[in-house]
Amino acid sequence: MPLEKSEAVILKMFNWSESSRTAVFFTREFGKLPLIDKGGRSIKSKRGRLLRFARLEITFYTARKDSSGYISDVEALKSWSLEGDGSLGRLAYGSAACELLYLLLPEGEPQGALYNYFLTFLGHLQDTDKKYLPSLFLTFLLRTMSQLGYHPSLAYCARCNKEADKFLNPGDTAQFSPKRGGIVCPACQKPGEYYIGLSVDQVKTLTVLQRASLDEAVTVPLGYAATVELVEAMGNFLKFHYVLVTDLKSLEFLEKLKNTPL
Repeated sequence: MPLEKSEAVILKMFNWSESSRTAVFFTREFGKLPLIDKGGRSIKSKRGRLLRFARLEITFYTARKDSSGYISDVEALKSWSLEGDGSLGRLAYGSAACELLYLLLPEGEPQGALYNYFLTFLGHLQDTDKKYLPSLFLTFLLRTMSQLGYHPSLAYCARCNKEADKFLNPGDTAQFSPKRGGIVCPACQKPGEYYIGLSVDQVKTLTVLQRASLDEAVTVPLGYAATVELVEAMGNFLKFHYVLVTDLKSLEFLEKLKNTPL
C-alpha cells in the first residue's frame, strides 16, 4: 500500500473497537477521505492525536480496492479551541459545518478552494463576536452549497426568472419552494405544492449572505431564532436536490436556546 501525506481536518469519527476507529477527513489533496485509525483510541498509542477543529498533517497508507486505508502518523499544524464567550454556539456551528461537509462532499474528489474556505471559516468561528456567529454559519452554509452546485434562487422566481423586487413588497410572505429550488412568484405558484413561507426580510438576509464573504458576514447581526428557521429552509432545499437523509444534529440544541442571548 503506497504511503501518502496530506493536510486535513477531521469531519467525523466512528468507533468500532476498544482501541480503533474510522476517521473521515476533509483533505486538501484528496477531498473527503475515510481512514482507519488502528489503535488510535488507546492511551498507549504513540502516534499524534486526532484533534477536532484542527489543521493536521496526516501520513497514511492508501486503500486497496476492498478496504479503507489507514493512518500512519499525525501532526497538528494549527488548532482552534472555540472557547471564550459564546463557546457553546461556536462548538455547535463548528460541528454543524463539519457535519454539512461530511454529508455533502463526494468521496475522493479534491476541493481545494472549499478546503481553504473551511479553514477561513474556522478561524472566524474562533475570533468573531458571538452575536455574529449565526450570520457567519449561514453564510458558510449558503456559499458551501453554491460551491458544490446547490444554489437556491433567492433574487429571482425559480420558474420564470422574474426579479423578486417586482413581486415582493414589504409585509409580503415569500413562498420558497424546496422542490423548484427557490422563491416562486404568485403567477407561478401551484395549488397543493409545498412551500415554506419566508418574510421579505428573511429573503433579503439570505440574498445578502449568499453573496457575502466571511469578512462581510461577521458584520451582519442575526438572531439564533431567525437562523434556525433559515437553516431549516435550506435543509429542506437540500433534501429535494441532494440525498440528504438527516438534519444537522449539531444544531438541534439551538432550538432550545434560540430565545436566549447565548
